Amino acid sequence: MRNLRGIVMVGLLMASIVSLAACGSLGSNAADRDTVSVDKVTAHAGRLAGGTVVGGKLDALNSANVVPKSAGKVSSIPVDVGSEVNEGDLLVSLDAADLGALVDLYAAQLDKARNSDLPTQKNQAELALANAESTFKTAEADYQRSKQLRDSAVISAQQFEQSEKTYVQAKASYESAQNSLDILNSATIPETIRQSEAQLKKAQADFANTIIKAPISGVVTARNINPGEMASTAQPVITLVNLDTVVVSVNVNEAQINKVNVGQQIKVKVSSVQDEPFTGVVTNVAFAANSTSKAYPVKIQIPNPQHVLKPGMFAEIFLNTGDEDGIIIPREALATGEEKSFVWVINNGIATRCEVVAGLSDGKNVVIRSGLREGEEIVITNIDSLKEGIKVIAQN
Repeated sequence: MRNLRGIVMVGLLMASIVSLAACGSLGSNAADRDTVSVDKVTAHAGRLAGGTVVGGKLDALNSANVVPKSAGKVSSIPVDVGSEVNEGDLLVSLDAADLGALVDLYAAQLDKARNSDLPTQKNQAELALANAESTFKTAEADYQRSKQLRDSAVISAQQFEQSEKTYVQAKASYESAQNSLDILNSATIPETIRQSEAQLKKAQADFANTIIKAPISGVVTARNINPGEMASTAQPVITLVNLDTVVVSVNVNEAQINKVNVGQQIKVKVSSVQDEPFTGVVTNVAFAANSTSKAYPVKIQIPNPQHVLKPGMFAEIFLNTGDEDGIIIPREALATGEEKSFVWVINNGIATRCEVVAGLSDGKNVVIRSGLREGEEIVITNIDSLKEGIKVIAQN
């Protein structure tokens, strides 16, 4: 009977010890050890939108390095770094006095060519042909009559030869007049006009290339030349960036890629600008992995009407991979050991290391699948200063 009572007492004592500590031991002589000030939170049950956080650099959706189409001495640059310009605004003008003179010269030559009246030339050619035909017919009739008179020995051979010569010349003149009229009738624009037009267009294009205008609306981020310097066709003189929309490119793995779709809205956090995330839209999802990184490139566009987002800023993108129910704790409360993850649980002012199995995380909180119960208090600051059984004082 006494042995039975002893066994019961031992069982009650063990149960009391288990109820005082959720996991681990309380440690001995805790009061004799150091004290650490910490912040704490209470683990609670809930649902977390699971996912992963990937990072990338912001870039402008539209940008342009403006390179001259022709080399020349810079005459003026009405913009500087930070200037806002609209598409079509003047950026750089080159010295174009010689080219302007060529434009005037070729324009004058074209006017002269066009003023040569083609209808008048045709009328003159028709009149010349009529005269040549009349002369030819008269000469032909005289030639035939002279031939008969020669055969009858009425005229001398010398007189016949003169008649024949006149006939041959009249025939040649008639054929030449006919050929000239045929050429004019087949001509639509004389060759001189076509040549003048081509020369004028070339001169106008060269002159226009000295006026360098903005290809897009945006902000000038670089000005690489000054008035008086020589601009070349190999180096950009102005760099423009349109900040109305920025884009971030990230790489996701094969487990995540099928959970990202074009048109999907995604939260993008840029800590250097604000704590609240921006809303971006997926615009491009790669169908094949990069051959080097084995990751899938994804592009996300973010509206930026206030131009607070700048190219080169670091952005964090949360990719939702599904929800999970469990015990929710802050991400900073979870520590990682050599083999397992753990948290520090507070029992009666004493820190106890408790191994846990972590689940999904949204970058701010994490789901604990096992090893922790709802309502337990856990440490979230000064974790690196803790050791098993140390006394802690919660500041909050």
